[in-house]
Amino acid sequence: MVNAMNKPSHHWSQTSSRLMNACPRAWALTYGRPSTHSKSRTVSRQHQPRTFDELLTRTMRATWRRKIEDLYQRKIWSEAYTERMFTHMVNDALSAAKMEAPLLYRQQKIKQSLKQIQVLEQSTGLRPLVDGQPRRWAYFDRLDSTEVDGIEFYAAPDLAVYHQHRWTLIRIQFRSPRTGLMSQQLEHLLTVLWALRSEGLPDHISAFRLKVIQWKGSRWQEHTLNITPPLMEQALGLMKHDVQEMTWLSRWAMADPSLSTLPLAVHNKHCRGCHHRKQCPAVGGLAQAKLRQQLELNQSEATKSLNTA
Repeated sequence: MVNAMNKPSHHWSQTSSRLMNACPRAWALTYGRPSTHSKSRTVSRQHQPRTFDELLTRTMRATWRRKIEDLYQRKIWSEAYTERMFTHMVNDALSAAKMEAPLLYRQQKIKQSLKQIQVLEQSTGLRPLVDGQPRRWAYFDRLDSTEVDGIEFYAAPDLAVYHQHRWTLIRIQFRSPRTGLMSQQLEHLLTVLWALRSEGLPDHISAFRLKVIQWKGSRWQEHTLNITPPLMEQALGLMKHDVQEMTWLSRWAMADPSLSTLPLAVHNKHCRGCHHRKQCPAVGGLAQAKLRQQLELNQSEATKSLNTA
């Protein structure tokens, strides 16, 4: 365990990056202030789920994680046991979040989620493992981090499977993100960088394949991404640019503890279900809040000009 004093001062994760690009103010409230907690805790889920769909997505991932841990030990879950475990975990999550969902609606969504998990296990990337075909493989925690150029970053694959003399790194997305395709690809390529810096895995990109299994619409889609040195350089550049922006936002937040001058959300869709909404200037509407903020900034600049005239 690395001593906290020696840990890098900057970190990067997909969650942090996407929040910063969606709403700098929300990012500053979540990540941009000094904390006595470790970075790994900062990166972990700090908040209860905002919606029932988010709760289901988290619970699907947690259930699948338990299944894969047992599968690694050659323990196979029956359909009945999977349903019982998932239902129990959903009910526990609802209780912890103090959230309610009508019984019939909850049962319907549980049934749909169980089907999603079942179909996932029949995907090309996972079926050999579920069927017990001989493979070397490993599973990872998304909160496992590594370091590059002084940046602690979180981009672990869900699985690594050795087949035909190469490791296939697999990332599973239970919901499709709303980011651009190119930025998603660069984010995924950081998984290869993570593997290159991790003990027990090769240190050259030719030893890897990269596969993304993504739930889109009503089915799983599998994509194999190209891994080339230029693309790896772009991915690393994306991460460094994000960290530079995060550093700047952190300094801005410390210089303006009220956060009144920090940029608000890019789009009002990012405000829906936001944990900080009740205390946000945009609680009554994003467009009005941006206009009000701009007027205040203009007034402040005018006052400064008069004082220095």
